[in-house]
Amino acid sequence: MVIEEKAKYLGWVLQLGRVEFERALQWQHGLVKLRKEGLVRDTLILVEHPPVITVGKDGHPENFEALDCEPYFIERGGDVTYHGPGQLVAYFIFNLSRRGRDIHAFMSNIQDGIIRTLEQIGIKARKDEEHTGVWVDKKKIASVGVAVRNWISFHGAAVNLNTDLSDFKRISPCGLDADVMTSAKALVGHQIDMAEFGRQLIEAYTDVFETAFYPVRLDEIAEDIESQAGGNVI
Repeated sequence: MVIEEKAKYLGWVLQLGRVEFERALQWQHGLVKLRKEGLVRDTLILVEHPPVITVGKDGHPENFEALDCEPYFIERGGDVTYHGPGQLVAYFIFNLSRRGRDIHAFMSNIQDGIIRTLEQIGIKARKDEEHTGVWVDKKKIASVGVAVRNWISFHGAAVNLNTDLSDFKRISPCGLDADVMTSAKALVGHQIDMAEFGRQLIEAYTDVFETAFYPVRLDEIAEDIESQAGGNVI
């Protein structure tokens, strides 16, 4: 899956399946502390969440005032967005001090990895000069929002693969009309194999970040993560 000769760095990848957003957030917090202390490698997390609404630091109440549930207010940049089944979420616990401390380049690399992977399934995507995320023509297929603490990144990107787009209609995602959102399934006309897309995404990020991502299991590092995050036992 990864070719070490191509890589400048060594990293880890955690593929967690479907996990509640709050629990994944606790694990990110724990990994951020461990990464700062040099006890874990740069870690890419791939996960799918049950339905949840999150609001970033730039959230505007008018964009989620119609909600009948309480959203999660979190540290990442950006406004309100939706996570749910059929959407592949990638979190990046990276030490940016080792990568030039260039947040703009880091964000660009996150988008590039998604664009390369979408191309593998026949979707020509692009960046947008005005809005973050990944776009197909005038439709948005992936959202990007990160946080950085002591030059350690967390949060990341959400790619709509088989996502039910009607779930965006309860909000104005990133301040935009909900109809701007699209999914890979809507574009190609069939269900996307999320596991295969995840494998291709890891390969794309191997190239983009010059990092060989080796798979690790959560139970191998769970005790350290939970002691740092102060969360529940995994």
